[in-house]
Amino acid sequence: MDAIASNDAITMEIVRSALNNISAEMGTAVVRGGYSTSIKEGGDASNAIFDAAGRLVAQSDSTPLLHLCSLRPSLGEVIKDFPLDQMRDGDVYLTNDPFRGGIHSNDILLFKPVFHEGKPVFFTGTLIHVADVGGMSAGGLPANATEIYHEGLILPPMRFYEAGSPNRTLITLLTANSRTPDKLMGDLEALLGGVNVGAERLKALIGKYGLDRLNHIVDSLIDYAERRTRQEIANLRPGTYEGSFAIDDDGVEQRPGGFVVRVKVTIEDSNFTVDFTGTDQQARGAINAAVSQTMSGVLFALRCLIDPTIPLNDGCYAPVEMVLPSGTLVNPDMPAAVNSRIATIGAITDAILEAMSGVYPEKAIAASCSVHVSTPTGRDPKTGRPWIFISAINGGGGARSGKDGVDCAGGPLIIQGFGGAGTPTETLEMEYPILVERVEMWRDSGGAGKWRGGVGSLRDVRMLDDGMLTARIADRSIFPPRGIGGGSPGVGGKWVINRGTPDETTLPPKITNHAFKAGDVLTMAGSGGGGVGDPFERDESEVLADFQEHKLTIAAAREQYGVAIVAAPGDDAVATVDPEETLNLREAARS
Repeated sequence: MDAIASNDAITMEIVRSALNNISAEMGTAVVRGGYSTSIKEGGDASNAIFDAAGRLVAQSDSTPLLHLCSLRPSLGEVIKDFPLDQMRDGDVYLTNDPFRGGIHSNDILLFKPVFHEGKPVFFTGTLIHVADVGGMSAGGLPANATEIYHEGLILPPMRFYEAGSPNRTLITLLTANSRTPDKLMGDLEALLGGVNVGAERLKALIGKYGLDRLNHIVDSLIDYAERRTRQEIANLRPGTYEGSFAIDDDGVEQRPGGFVVRVKVTIEDSNFTVDFTGTDQQARGAINAAVSQTMSGVLFALRCLIDPTIPLNDGCYAPVEMVLPSGTLVNPDMPAAVNSRIATIGAITDAILEAMSGVYPEKAIAASCSVHVSTPTGRDPKTGRPWIFISAINGGGGARSGKDGVDCAGGPLIIQGFGGAGTPTETLEMEYPILVERVEMWRDSGGAGKWRGGVGSLRDVRMLDDGMLTARIADRSIFPPRGIGGGSPGVGGKWVINRGTPDETTLPPKITNHAFKAGDVLTMAGSGGGGVGDPFERDESEVLADFQEHKLTIAAAREQYGVAIVAAPGDDAVATVDPEETLNLREAARS
C-alpha cells in the first residue's frame, strides 16, 4: 500500500506532534541540566530527531535554522565514519567540526542511535554552545581569529559513550583543554540527558505504532513537506534575480566597500537555486560561514517567501540547490576561522530578500541589526577559579512594508537564531562579578521612514573585578542597517568603556582580550533597524507615540520626520503635535 494512503491525516498529525513534543522534551532536559548560564537561564539548546538514513524528521520549536542546518549534515558525517552496522546500543557520538557539518568550535553536537531489535532505526541529536573548549580567548569567540585553530578544539565525529560507557580518553582530552572543565562537562552531560530522554520516548512511540507503520508515517510527513514546499516555490514568479549585501569587516582588516555576498536566485518550476558566484573570497578573519550555515541563510530566506507553517523536516531541503564557489565567504577552505559566521548568514538572507524585493515588494524588509556579543572573563580573587559568561545585546529589526521594525529584539534571523539573549539580569549579577546599571531603549537609533526601524537597546554593565573582554559586533556597525524605499539606515552599534567620563573609550566593533579594571563600565549599544519609505509620510500620531514611548527625541522628530512636538519638561504623556509648524517643516523639506 502507498505510504500516504496507509496513513490517515489525523494519525499523521498526531505522530508529527508527538515527534515535535519529544524534541521539545529533549530541550527541557538539556536546559534543566545545563551548567552554562546561557543554557540554564537563556534556554540556548537545540534538538532534533532523524531517521536511520539521517533524514531530519522533527525538531523542537526552540531549534533555530542556524543549528538545525548543522545537525543534519553533521549526522551524515557521523554515519560516514561509523556505519550503522558498526554502531552499538548505548553509543553516543560527538562532533563540532565546521568543515564536516558543524558551526564553530564551541557549538558541540551529540547524536544517539535509537535501537530496535538490534538495529539503529532513529537518531536523537542535541546541540548547544558549551562554556569553553580552548582557543585564544575564553568562550571560543575570538574576534580577531585568522584560523580555526584559534577558536578551540576541532572534534571530528567520535564516540563520547561506547555501548553505554563513557570514553574516558576523550573526556580527559576535553577537560584538559577547557578553562572551565566543570562547566564543559556539565553542559555535555546535559546534552547527553537530552539525547537519552529522546531515545526513550522514541522507543515508546515505536512500541505504540510499530516500526513499519512509524516509518511509513515519517516518509509521508517528509513527502508532504517537500510537496508543499515545491508547490509554494512553483507559485513564485519564475526568473533569475540578483542581490548583494556588504559586511562591515572581518575583525582583522577592512576592504573598500566591505566583504560582499552576491547571489543569483533562480526560480524554475518547483526548484529554488541560489548561485553565489561573484561572492568575495574568504576572509582572513572569522566571518566565514561553513556550508551548513550558508544553507541556513538560504533556507531562512526561502521560508520568508513561502508559507512558514509548512512542517520543517528533510522534505523542505529537497527543492533547494546552492552553487558554492570554493574559497569564498560562503564555502571557505580549511583552516578558515568561522566563529563570526552569523555576519555572513545575515548577508545571505538580506541579499536574497533584496533580490526578490522587486518581485514581491510587499515582502520587502529593511536591514536589521546583527548579533552583538561580549565575553567578559576573569579569575575569582578568592578561589582562583576562572569565570566566563557570554552576554548578548539585541538591536532593532528592520522595518517591513506596512509595519515598523521590532524594537530591542533583533531582526528575524536573530529572533529565531540566537539563544541566551534573554538571560535575566538577576542571574548574571548572582553568578558573576558584575552589576547591570541600566537597560533601556536606545532613543533615535531606529532608521527613519514611513515605517520606522526598530530601536536598539542600551545596557551598562559595571565590572566588579579585573578581567578581559572579548567582544564582537558581528556586523552592521560600520555600515549600519540600511533602509529601503527612501527609509534611512539605523544607527550602528558600539561598545564604550566608561561612557561620559574623562576616561571614555569607544572600542572597535570586534576586539579580543581587552583588559578592564574593577569599576569600569561597559556600555553595549545594539544597532537600530533600517526604515522603509519616506519619513515625511509617517503619520504624525505615530511620531508622537514614538516620543511618548521613549523611542524618539523631540529633536529627532523634528529633523528626521518634520514633526514639531510640544512637551512640558518631564511630562511626555501630555505632549502634542503643533500642526502648523509641522506643516511648514514638511513643506520646507519637500521643497
